[in-house]
This record gives sequence, structure tokens and C-alpha cells, in this order.
Amino acid sequence: TYFPETVTWNRPEGGMFLWLTLPEGSSAEDILPHCLEQDVAFVPGHVFFPDGTGRNTMRLNFSNAAPHTIQEGIRRMGEVLKRLGI
Repeated sequence: TYFPETVTWNRPEGGMFLWLTLPEGSSAEDILPHCLEQDVAFVPGHVFFPDGTGRNTMRLNFSNAAPHTIQEGIRRMGEVLKRLGI
């Protein structure tokens, strides 16, 4: 896999999104600029949590890209996470 072992993700049973959970204390919002430098975007998950939690989560959309493009994006994101020590 491309992600560090500290990152978990859900296997979607429907919909258009994949959710990643980073280790506690990690901030998806802080990671986003590093991913954008690699032309990879996601939505920091905390915006979907009305109670202010979820700062260590991210939502990825997989509905509008070809499988090879998705795989390359996941590879790049994994490299960023590893480089940041996640």
C-alpha cells in the first residue's frame, strides 16, 4: 500500500468518497498544502463534524477521475504522509 500503517481508511459501500483517519494529534488541514504542492487535493474532515472533532480525518472524492489518476494521487499522498512522519 501507499499509506503509512498509521493511516486507516474505510472501504466505501456506496457514494463517492473515501475517508482517511490519521493518527491522533495529526491535522489534515496542516497536511493539505503539502499535498496541493503535489497536485493532490482533499477536504479536511473537520468541516463535516459539527462538534469540532475530526481534525485528523480527510475526505477524498473518487467519482471524477480515471482509476490510474486516482492511484497516482494516492501514491503521491502516501509519499507526503511518509515524508511528514505521519
